[in-house]
Amino acid sequence: MSDDLDLRLAALLAPPERAPDEAFATRMSRLVVAEERLRAARRRAWTRFVTMMLATASLLLLFILLARTAPGDSGEVVGPFSRAAAGLLLLALWAGVASAPPAPRHGH
Repeated sequence: MSDDLDLRLAALLAPPERAPDEAFATRMSRLVVAEERLRAARRRAWTRFVTMMLATASLLLLFILLARTAPGDSGEVVGPFSRAAAGLLLLALWAGVASAPPAPRHGH
């Protein structure tokens, strides 16, 4: 008898059956897609940052090496036609190109 009573109580206290909430499911799937896009954009940004930092470090190292090996009498002044001046010009050009804002991407 107690089993029958337990079954009736479970049936009476059970939440009513209802249809799935389509709006909630759609909202959650949009949030998942947005999170995946954000994660991919973040990964691309970090990759670009690391690439830029490695390129900057290599250019600075190149400039320092060129400045130290450049022939000169004082060691403090970089001649306008020396290898160090060419390295400095390359560094300035790269900094100008790298600081330009990226072009907007359409359709993504």
